[in-house]
Amino acid sequence: MENIMQKIIDSIEKNLHDKNWYAALILSLILPDICAKIEGNYTNSSKRYPEWFNKYLKGKYNGFLSGKDCYALRCSLIHEGSSNIENQSSKDIIDHIYFVSEGSHCNLIKDGHFDDPTINGKTLLELSVKQFCQDLLDAANDWLNDQTINKDYTNLFEIHENGLSIGGGGIGFE
Repeated sequence: MENIMQKIIDSIEKNLHDKNWYAALILSLILPDICAKIEGNYTNSSKRYPEWFNKYLKGKYNGFLSGKDCYALRCSLIHEGSSNIENQSSKDIIDHIYFVSEGSHCNLIKDGHFDDPTINGKTLLELSVKQFCQDLLDAANDWLNDQTINKDYTNLFEIHENGLSIGGGGIGFE
């Protein structure tokens, strides 16, 4: 099952290489939750996600993005298609995350004034989508290669090559 985790990582890397930013970002944002669950953290996602993020990425994002803000981004982006996290209950200090394909990474703007009144006066964080995804990938790879961590892949989903076969002895895979 560790192989399945590597397939997810490889899929993100391919999306980054192909500049398929949306797929890379959404897949990258689920990595902390998957890793934390496999590690045996059975608390709810709103607790385990920020803990994992802070453990593996706080050094890179300290002062810019907290585990709670990243979890709020994950929820907002995956469930609502939005990078506005100001109404997410788990948000910490950031109101909106602005992704760029080229340009700044970790550009924190507090009480900024722009041409867009919906973000005026808000706390915004500009992130390079490529760098952010790469940072999440690097953290997941470090976690995956850490032999001191017990990992339980029992419930990790898998995409099978063939469908179910219904035969004389019951149901099985072809």
